[in-house]
Amino acid sequence: MAKWTLEDDVNDFVKQNFTRLGLKKLKDYNVESSISEYLKQSLKGSAKTANKTNFGKPDFSIEKYEIPVIIENKLHAKKLVQSTKDGIKFDDASISNFAVNGALYYARNMIASGKYDEVIAIGIAGDNDESVELQVYFVYGSGDSAFKFMSKYKTLNFLENKSTFSEFLNDAKLTDDDKHQILISSQIQLQIYAKKLNKLMHNLNITAPQRVLYVSGMLLAMQDIKNDNEIIGYGLTSDDLKGVALEAERDGVKIVNRIKEFLKNRQIPQDKLNLMIASFSEISKDPQRDKPTKNDKEIAKFLDKESSINKQIFTFIYEFIYKQIDGFGGHIDIMGEMYSEFLKYALGDGKELGIVLTPPYVTKMMAQILQIDKDCKVMDLATGSAGFLISAMELMCESANNAYTKNSTQANLEIQNIKKQKLLGVELNAEMYTLAATNMILRGDGSANIQKANAFDTPESLYTKFNANRILLNPPFTFDENGMPFIKFGLSKMQKHGLGAIIIQDSAGSGKAIKSNKEILKHHTLKASIKMPTDLFQPMAGVQTSIYIFEAGVPHDYEKVVKFIDFRNDGYKRTSRALQEIDEPLNRYADIIQIYKNGKNAKVKAKWNLDEIFVEDFITPSGNDWNFDQHKKIDTMPNLADFKKTVSDYLSWEVSQILKKDSPSRSRISLKIEKLEREFKASGGEFREFRLDEIFELKSSKKIFHAQNLKIYDEIIAGSYPYVVRSTIDNGIRGYIIEDEQYLNEGNTLSFAQDTFSVFYQKLPYFTGNKVKILKSKFDDFNSKIALYIVANFNKVLREFTWGIGSNVDSISRIKILLPTIGGKISFAFMQSFVEELESERVEELEAYLAVTGLKDYKLTKAEQNALDIFANSQNKRERERE
Repeated sequence: MAKWTLEDDVNDFVKQNFTRLGLKKLKDYNVESSISEYLKQSLKGSAKTANKTNFGKPDFSIEKYEIPVIIENKLHAKKLVQSTKDGIKFDDASISNFAVNGALYYARNMIASGKYDEVIAIGIAGDNDESVELQVYFVYGSGDSAFKFMSKYKTLNFLENKSTFSEFLNDAKLTDDDKHQILISSQIQLQIYAKKLNKLMHNLNITAPQRVLYVSGMLLAMQDIKNDNEIIGYGLTSDDLKGVALEAERDGVKIVNRIKEFLKNRQIPQDKLNLMIASFSEISKDPQRDKPTKNDKEIAKFLDKESSINKQIFTFIYEFIYKQIDGFGGHIDIMGEMYSEFLKYALGDGKELGIVLTPPYVTKMMAQILQIDKDCKVMDLATGSAGFLISAMELMCESANNAYTKNSTQANLEIQNIKKQKLLGVELNAEMYTLAATNMILRGDGSANIQKANAFDTPESLYTKFNANRILLNPPFTFDENGMPFIKFGLSKMQKHGLGAIIIQDSAGSGKAIKSNKEILKHHTLKASIKMPTDLFQPMAGVQTSIYIFEAGVPHDYEKVVKFIDFRNDGYKRTSRALQEIDEPLNRYADIIQIYKNGKNAKVKAKWNLDEIFVEDFITPSGNDWNFDQHKKIDTMPNLADFKKTVSDYLSWEVSQILKKDSPSRSRISLKIEKLEREFKASGGEFREFRLDEIFELKSSKKIFHAQNLKIYDEIIAGSYPYVVRSTIDNGIRGYIIEDEQYLNEGNTLSFAQDTFSVFYQKLPYFTGNKVKILKSKFDDFNSKIALYIVANFNKVLREFTWGIGSNVDSISRIKILLPTIGGKISFAFMQSFVEELESERVEELEAYLAVTGLKDYKLTKAEQNALDIFANSQNKRERERE
């Protein structure tokens, strides 16, 4: 096989494949600069690139299908892709020298131009016909991680015709699981950026109240100015800020002037424009912030010389937020996330203003419960940073695309109408109003009806003209009656049978808002009450909340039941550092909508005791019995599980007391471990790092894609195998299932969850859900004891990872763990002996337990005695082998 010497050899390989597939040059595909003018325009330098004159030239492009395909080639297989543990790299060298990196760069730039929503990017590299490799990506945004690797596509065959391409698009389409992971990982990533940006601004002496205005204003200054989708002025980049002392040329003045131009071009009404500019003028007030100074370490790598404070902040926002906006999950409240982070420093935990911003996965759920679609008209009378309106707008646009075909003329016209006519936000606080308007502009501009006003004093004509049929609210909880007057007022301004949802403190439904609640029940119906997790708003504020659902214009019928749902277990654990997935949150948030609709008859995916978490009951006109706990009849008779827990807790304490007294046995174990380590070192043993792919073969699991239809058992029954998911508990095992054995994964392997970063040893063959990789040992002597040793080391390393960022085969492969070696070879004998000693310690604990319970004198059955003898013999044999 002749070795390729030129990149043209790779190009010839692609052309041969196109010929084989019946694709013709200039008709079905184009080469470099023969691309269409429209595609060429999309590849021109945009506001998100420094170069605004030239356009990129991918090696090949195909524009005959629903979305464009671009291909980038490189000579040599090692030039396929450049990545790190954080993902694919997009520095200049990686983009220029690696096929996948270049293709993705082009695709992201095409989407950033606003001319495309989705692109297929393909990287191809090789040394000859036999070594050539390709990777295919579905790109859905311009962010650093807004793409999906289509791992099963290893040839270009899917480009053959419309039918094969449609099959590819069906595979590429983002699933609910994909969308959920994007939403959560986007929120986590944005929080990380917000934290770093907050630190940078603190270091540069920007006051806490000013910080979020800097973010929103600078993001607007970065936007291109367009007329009829034609760019008439490019947004500012870092290179435009020169640190000049002249008043008109100061960096801050340039930024504010560009904001003014952008807003004027958007035809923002003059009163709104004046309000927004007054807020953003903070950026240009202090000339000292426009003088070059030493660059902060958070941003130094992007700047080649001393820069002004304004330029340093602008550069951070440009690199870490602006470039990522298209890649963030659609329901993400960008300004809200920033505001939440900065609020911690400006106002402690936010309680002074009663400002607690709702997480995006909750705003999305509430909008889904209200069945918001393209035909709805949605308002929020305490808009804050517009989180609810963003979620509503996403669902409405999605509905339009589904109804009229995505990107069709009718769909696009309907979406324009949604953004201009079907969203209403009212916000009194000037800064929050500015954030809301900016946020809606950045998410596609639904800012037309964002009003700076007091909702209660606004002219009646605003509500009459808008004629809402949906309302979503999270009012300031320091307002009268916890904010319940907002929903009372809002429901009165809606169409009859319209739906409303409010998330509010529990106390509003149990006595603190009786006046408003009584009035609400005279004119409207309470349909449901959903008790939310107690840590939902941590670490901002520890507020106990519920969601109340209403039907407008229909007096409450006290002979009809209200649905009460306990959603305290939403599958997440929240800490000040991270949002952790512990119990199927994706399924639980999908289930709660079904439970709201169908009660105990709901077809759910997660493990629920519907009898425990769902109650239908009557309420009274008192207005103080709206919460779940007031209607769930608690069974005070302890059950077997309650007795077991009490007894178990006490026995655990007694065992611990015996073990404390039995210090010689404790020290004996420690001495054995110490002896083992001394002998290991005396034999020349040392610990060294190994990449995971040196000791394991990393394999994609044989996933079960119909998990919602599975019958899951709590224990092994005949014909069943473990079902391993991304849980961080119970060895990753959700239960046991009977399924087609073609989906079985090998036992005696490690399961690795890609987003929760949990790794477990699986002794038996097992089935898996999504995003679980299989690690199969490359060594014959691999067993449970060696596995446990490796898992302990593996978990130690994984503590540095942040949940939700995700991982792939490449990033997992590069993880390094410390293992014992003798003579450069891994010492499996040391690992096995080490774990065996720890197991013997557990046996001593068991003996102590037997002594406490009196079971030590229990007369064993014949079968039990045989099992014990076998165990004792194996222990003695190992002792003799060691000696």
